Amino acid sequence: MAASRRTPFERIGNTQAAVLRYLRRKQSASRAEIAELCGVTPAAVSMMTRDLIERGIVLEGAKRQVGRGAPQIDLSLDPSIGFALGVHANRFSITLSLLDFGGKMVGELHLPGRYDTFTEVQAEILNGKDRLLAQDGIDGNLLIGAGIAMPTRFRHGAAFLDLAQEVISWAGPDLTVSLQESLGCAVVIENDANAAAMGELTLGNAAAYENFVYLYLSEGIGSGIIIGRQLYRGNLGNAGEIGALRARGLTRPSFEDLADWCASRSGNVPTDRSPDAWRNYLDTNRDTLGDWLTRAGPEIARLAFPVSAVLAPQAIYIGGTLPLMVREQLLPWLNFSSSDPFEGARVLQPEILLPEVSATDTVAFGAAAMILHDVPVAV
Repeated sequence: MAASRRTPFERIGNTQAAVLRYLRRKQSASRAEIAELCGVTPAAVSMMTRDLIERGIVLEGAKRQVGRGAPQIDLSLDPSIGFALGVHANRFSITLSLLDFGGKMVGELHLPGRYDTFTEVQAEILNGKDRLLAQDGIDGNLLIGAGIAMPTRFRHGAAFLDLAQEVISWAGPDLTVSLQESLGCAVVIENDANAAAMGELTLGNAAAYENFVYLYLSEGIGSGIIIGRQLYRGNLGNAGEIGALRARGLTRPSFEDLADWCASRSGNVPTDRSPDAWRNYLDTNRDTLGDWLTRAGPEIARLAFPVSAVLAPQAIYIGGTLPLMVREQLLPWLNFSSSDPFEGARVLQPEILLPEVSATDTVAFGAAAMILHDVPVAV
């Protein structure tokens, strides 16, 4: 990667990186507030922030009076110091999100289609990246990195991806290296559920839960696990595969299952996964949806209950590509006292929530947020 893209972030320490994350979430904070967050002395904060200001990463704002003490100066991130690209790629669409360094959405591009080969995927990502940068006049050298989220598991590192069956035709040589060469920046390939969970952790999660599970309902079922405000990956990065708790021969509360159910009853369903098309279809086929929910509700309760029993999260978010109106109607089933999935077994009831990140595609947004969260690792 060109030095101009690395220079502002070289040799940033872990505490400085934590300061950047805090400022991104809070938008602005004083040195005293930062010192309290990091548990370090005001002198140490002054030294750290002076370095970040000299690098051009942090900006000083106007003075403000707080009580009787000396005026405080709010610090904030320079949003134009760098940008992160997030990509959500699956068989039915590719969505790209471009975030500035402060975590604000700069641009978003949704490219529906049928992506049967990785060559098609890579070409579309490259073209989309160029379009997003050009429409806002952003220098490509300011791209810190790209997070590419897709339905995959991991085997012995990024070069060995265990792709989901829906995108198995993408398999080939090291996809990370191929993307880095074409995009010209650092690339991280991530599981789609993990990316969505990280987006919620960094720029959603208004209650600031330190421990939560992001239940990801798409063509299959997975989850991202946040423990102590960190993504828990498990061995090789595959933690959260709750779909494995339900045998392959059984039905499951997934988008694929919903589509098959509707097709078997009406014979005519949308050909892709367009949210608008599926909302209109389900609005006019409410009885079909109701019958599916009667079956799928107990299934999702039986999947989420063991997660709550083992991890005891503060909250469970229900996200994914499964239509919003469907996920809304699944929420009550995760009130375990009423759904009673294991006949009297009890757990501490977590909060059950819909994702709070407002992006059209929370996975693409989360993939970009991961790049920002991991600075300087990602550069």
